[in-house]
Amino acid sequence: MRVHRPTLTEDEVARWMQSGAVVRLEVSEMGTQVAHSMLVNFGNVGFAWLQPYRGGRGLSF
Repeated sequence: MRVHRPTLTEDEVARWMQSGAVVRLEVSEMGTQVAHSMLVNFGNVGFAWLQPYRGGRGLSF
């Protein structure tokens, strides 16, 4: 999943996971450029790997 907005930091994601926050993100799946809103329940996220986006490649999340 490629996150377009907001720009995420590791600390922010860690806080959301600890608090079980539900956060609206603007995302697109790998292989498509069409962005859409998605609500993510970080209470159910066990692992998040953030890396900078590079043209032609996705953001691992």
